[in-house]
Amino acid sequence: MIKILAKVYSMAVEQICEKLDNELAQYDLLLSKNNASSSQFLKESIGCSALLIIGDVGDNGTLFADTFGLSMFYDKFAERNVKEYCKLSNIALPPQHIMDKLCIAPETFNHFASSYGYRCACYGEFKKTHIYLIPDDVRECVSTFDNYINKVLFKTPTTATRLVFKVFGLSFAAVSEKLDALGKFVSHKCETKNLDSKIIITFPPKCAKSIIAETTEKMEELFGNFIYATSDQSLASTVVQLLNRLGKTISTAESITGGMIASSIVSVPGASSVFFESAVTYSVQAKNNRLGVSPHLVDEYGVVSQQVAQKMALGLKENGTDIAVSTTGFAGPTSADGMPVGLCYIGIATEKGVSVYRNVFTGDRNSIRTQAANMALYLVCKTLTK
Repeated sequence: MIKILAKVYSMAVEQICEKLDNELAQYDLLLSKNNASSSQFLKESIGCSALLIIGDVGDNGTLFADTFGLSMFYDKFAERNVKEYCKLSNIALPPQHIMDKLCIAPETFNHFASSYGYRCACYGEFKKTHIYLIPDDVRECVSTFDNYINKVLFKTPTTATRLVFKVFGLSFAAVSEKLDALGKFVSHKCETKNLDSKIIITFPPKCAKSIIAETTEKMEELFGNFIYATSDQSLASTVVQLLNRLGKTISTAESITGGMIASSIVSVPGASSVFFESAVTYSVQAKNNRLGVSPHLVDEYGVVSQQVAQKMALGLKENGTDIAVSTTGFAGPTSADGMPVGLCYIGIATEKGVSVYRNVFTGDRNSIRTQAANMALYLVCKTLTK
């Protein structure tokens, strides 16, 4: 088991977790800004195979030393690394109080040579646990993992088989409950965010192919249409992939999601061949001018309604795209006419007509918007695969 401690979920932390996932490693992650809870986590981590502490190396080194009653020392190697970097980059040497933080380490620990900048990672062993103090810089973090951590912790390549399933529309609790039906022979891990789940199924080395095939069938039986991919790819990537395969284009008319659907699609390489246009029509006037939504329709049914979502999708579809997606809803903190916060209508217009889907999402404002954008992408996937 590997333990990870950080104050926030940064890009560096995300990259470390992805790399550990690729190695089929089991790990626990604690995000805490509280020194007391962090110290307790450090104590509980001793005895595991490794402890990765991501953030300010000097501060985290001091926290580690204070937790276990160790001394701190000034590492001349780190000092030389900083001076060499500043000389090569033609920048001023940091003042001494900054140097003190950059170069200190718990006793018996040593700094690694940095690959980017002058913030060095630091390594030591404590009671047979490998300890890594890593700066919260995504490039340095990845370099430290590839050049040091990976070579120490994963010397023997694994022969285990791993399957990945991407599932949308279920809570973490619902996914976990279904996964319990797989039994104890295989190990599984699930990460869920905004209704989007990544499930990793790991089989023991030399596992019979028949068991892997049976597990795959069981996953399809358990999750059915909730599965949108059998590899580690996003909803947007799946949409772009399907559109490319079918030779179709897509446009988005967004209100509650404010361009999030379009942004997700455009972030995928190859999106230019399938993405036609986007209209962020947030106001009623914009919906009227850009999409032909009548003010009388809004007066009769409300701006958050099946009828408005339908007209938004149709109004954009008429511009020449194959598929048009619309969203209108209440992201909060308030709504109108007694309707719930999180209410959202999503329209999908194709050559066969328009389908409108009613959803009520829960969470804070941005979580609701992200869930709505994800649901729209998922509905496009299902529309394309019918």
